[in-house]
Amino acid sequence: MTMAGISRRVFLSIASMVAAFSNRTALADTSSSLPDAAKNGGMSLLEALSLRQSTRLFADKPIDDETLSTLLWCAFGINRPNSGGHTAPSWHGAMETDIYVADERGVRKFDPAGQAAVTILSRDIRRLASKETFVETAPAVLIYCADRGRLHVANEDQASAFAHVDAGIVAQNVYLYCASAGLGTCLVGGVDKPTLGKVLGLSQTQFVTFVQPVGYPSSG
Repeated sequence: MTMAGISRRVFLSIASMVAAFSNRTALADTSSSLPDAAKNGGMSLLEALSLRQSTRLFADKPIDDETLSTLLWCAFGINRPNSGGHTAPSWHGAMETDIYVADERGVRKFDPAGQAAVTILSRDIRRLASKETFVETAPAVLIYCADRGRLHVANEDQASAFAHVDAGIVAQNVYLYCASAGLGTCLVGGVDKPTLGKVLGLSQTQFVTFVQPVGYPSSG
């Protein structure tokens, strides 16, 4: 092979790497504010509790950003701006739960402080969320991840246990909002956590706890 041929191959390889890096960097920096979450009105707590249930059949109907914003705020949003308090408690106030939203557009990470969504992937990964086939049929899949680094007081076993409990509390908030908004959901523990963690680019201190598909119930 000639030097010109080698040089061309090297150039194309480097150009491809630079383009890939640039695309990933651009995605990582893409943040957009969500619409204001609805914090007044709605169904009473007792009514929502009476309607709470798990749904595994979803209609082919997207969730608009206004509804998604309220859903995420109910899940783990900031309800006391002065102190940074959340709508769900966490062990020792660690606030170790991060919520990723997977849909047909890609994956966004919820930023509670800014009530915003940060795009981290531009491809649909819902089918990777769980072996439970109904999960990928939901228009949105919430992926709960915990950061062990924020649970520094606990040992590794304790950190995992507390993280799963805290994620479960967040999930119950989602259940109650879904009941009040006519949505369906189901908390799922059957997850290929290592694979999903790699796809999301989680750090060594982060790990997946649960996934929770959300959508409008199907009558079929």
